[in-house]
Amino acid sequence: MARVLDSTYPELIEKAQEIFWLKGYKGVSVKDLSEHLNVGETILYNKYSKESLFLDSLDYYTNTYTGPFLNLLRETNGGMDSLRSFFYDLIDALINKTFPRSCLVVNTVVELRNENTQVIKRYKAYLKEFKKSIVIVLVKAYDMGQIKHKDKIDIYAEFLMGIVFSMGIFYKLKPTEELRQYIDEQLSFIV
Repeated sequence: MARVLDSTYPELIEKAQEIFWLKGYKGVSVKDLSEHLNVGETILYNKYSKESLFLDSLDYYTNTYTGPFLNLLRETNGGMDSLRSFFYDLIDALINKTFPRSCLVVNTVVELRNENTQVIKRYKAYLKEFKKSIVIVLVKAYDMGQIKHKDKIDIYAEFLMGIVFSMGIFYKLKPTEELRQYIDEQLSFIV
């Protein structure tokens, strides 16, 4: 018997984001998507596309997970302590499997690189917001006297973004205490 559409589009996107996060874009077939969403393949072919569901899943991810996380970071007033807390919270989220896999956007960049202009547009916007958030905290740290070189804040932000992305691998290899020590050592380079 054919399956009918009994979910709203936002509900489908939330469900689709789960499977894309676990398997990546290329690892999900239309059949996989159909089964996971409990929707007939014909409906997916006629009403949606795998690509549109994926792109909307990326948007859902950034609005639901990273957006609020970055907003909290921007609103902090602890300077370097805020960054340390940010990294520690990230470590805890990765270790405790709050995320099924590390960052969906980072996973997508690694998987699709420069294959899709819409994906490129989304990850560039994501990276821009991410860097902007770190810069805001670094400026506060400078104003507090925790950083000596205001002219290097942009370089520091890029450095810290690289550390965030490296955590997607390191959390699989190192225990929490070693990860925290690694963060403390990296943060000491920019004060």
